[in-house]
Amino acid sequence: MFTVGQLRCGAGPFLCDQLAASLADRPEAVVVVCDVSAADRPTPADLDHLARLRTTARRMGCDLVLRGASPRLRLLLALTGLEEGFGYGDDASDPGGVGGQPRRQVP
Repeated sequence: MFTVGQLRCGAGPFLCDQLAASLADRPEAVVVVCDVSAADRPTPADLDHLARLRTTARRMGCDLVLRGASPRLRLLLALTGLEEGFGYGDDASDPGGVGGQPRRQVP
């Protein structure tokens, strides 16, 4: 599972490298769950990180699901037009995964 909180600007490439390495070790993964619950006051840098992670996940053949997204983060994603590429889920309300796909968490 990936965790994204308040990160400094420019950390996106580092996060993407970590995600790509984790997915390379798990070719069966179809969904990446990204815990964003620590991003209670999202910044433009956080949106950049999420967009980069989404692109990396897609290049590796996976969907990116945000778990614990605050209403503020969801609103910012909607206002910037970025929300279309993300799924939302949490273990309590979506036990089966997203879109019928099994949920695979990437450490």
